[in-house]
Amino acid sequence: MHPRRSRPGGAGGQSGRDKTAVTAARCAVWGAGAIGGVVGASMARAGEDVLLVDVVAEHVNAMNDSGLVIRMAGEDERTRVRAALPTAVRGTFDIVFLAVKSQYTQAALDAIEPHLHARSAVVSLQNGVNEPHIARCIGAERTIGCLVDFSSDYQAPGLIARARAGNLFVGELDGRATPRTEVVRSLLAHSTTAYTCQNIMGFVWAKMCKGTIDATTALVDENALELRFNRKYHPVRAQLVREAVEVAAAEGVQVAAFAHFDPAPFLDRSPAGREAAFLVLDEIARGQAEGNSKIRTGYWRDIVVRKRKTEIEYITGEIVRCGERRGVPTPLNRLQWTMFEEIESGTRPMQWANLDQLDAALAAIAQ
Repeated sequence: MHPRRSRPGGAGGQSGRDKTAVTAARCAVWGAGAIGGVVGASMARAGEDVLLVDVVAEHVNAMNDSGLVIRMAGEDERTRVRAALPTAVRGTFDIVFLAVKSQYTQAALDAIEPHLHARSAVVSLQNGVNEPHIARCIGAERTIGCLVDFSSDYQAPGLIARARAGNLFVGELDGRATPRTEVVRSLLAHSTTAYTCQNIMGFVWAKMCKGTIDATTALVDENALELRFNRKYHPVRAQLVREAVEVAAAEGVQVAAFAHFDPAPFLDRSPAGREAAFLVLDEIARGQAEGNSKIRTGYWRDIVVRKRKTEIEYITGEIVRCGERRGVPTPLNRLQWTMFEEIESGTRPMQWANLDQLDAALAAIAQ
C-alpha cells in the first residue's frame, strides 16, 4: 500500500489538521468501525472538533498512538484523531453520530445520554430502522435520521478499508428543513457527497428494502458482486423487495428512490412491471460493482471473518415483525431470516441450495 498523507501531532491534540472546519459544534462519533471510522477520520482531517468513541480498546489505542488509516484504491490515508473508550468520555456534545451495529443501539444510547444537553442531536448512521427507538429514548427533537450509502470494512485496529464512495442523506424525522440538518450535512460532506431530504424515513426504509437483496449474498460463499448479476435469482430478489416495500407502505412510509434503487416497479405485478424490476436489479448490480473492490458484504464478513451475529434481525427481522403487526405477509423474508439464524448458529452451510430453496418457496407462493 502507498502512504498518501500522514498527519503530525499528538492523538489528543488539534495540531496538524486542515483548517477547513465548517462548524464550531462539539461532535462525537460513537462507534468508530467501518462507517464511523470513515466519517470520524474525514471530520478530524477537516479540522472539526470530533472525538471517536469505540468499545474495542485495541482500536482506541491504535487510533490514539498512530492515527486512523483509511485504505482506498491501494493508498493509505493516515489521520490523527482523538479516540476514547465510552467510560473515558467526559462532557457533553452538540452532535453525536451513532454508528454502532443495531443490536448495540440501546447500550450505546445508555452511554451517550449523560453526554447530551437539551439541544444536542443524535444522528443515526446505522442500518435498520433505529430512528424511532432513538426518539423514544432521548426525544424526537434530539433525533436525526440518515441513510448511509457507501462501502467500507473494519480491517484491524486503526485500519478501515473503504470501497465504493457513495452518498449520504440526512433529515429531520418530521420532514422539516432546519439549520441543524444543514450543519450535519456539512459535517458528513467531509467524507462523501451528502444531501438533506424531507422524507428521511423513506430513505431509511429504501435501504431496508435494498438490504433484503444484500442479505442474499451471504446465503452462499461466493463473490457478491458477481452474484448480484445472476438473473436466475432476480425473481427471489424482486419478491423480497416487494414484501419490504408493501410493509413500509402499511407503516405509512413512502419508500424513496436513491442511487440505482427505485421501489416503484416492484409493486407492479404485470409482466412489464416484472421486467422493469429486473432492470432495477441489474442497475443495482452495476452500481455496486462500479469502482468497488469489496467483493463480500458486511453480512458475510460478520459471519465468516468477525464470527458474530449479523444485523439481519434488525433489517429482515424488522420487516417481518412490522408485516405481522400490519397484516402484510412476508413469507420470503421470513424464510431468509430463518436461514440466517441457522447459518449463524452453524446448523446450515452457505450454499447455492439456500437460494434454490427461496426460489422454490417463491414458486409455491405464486401457485
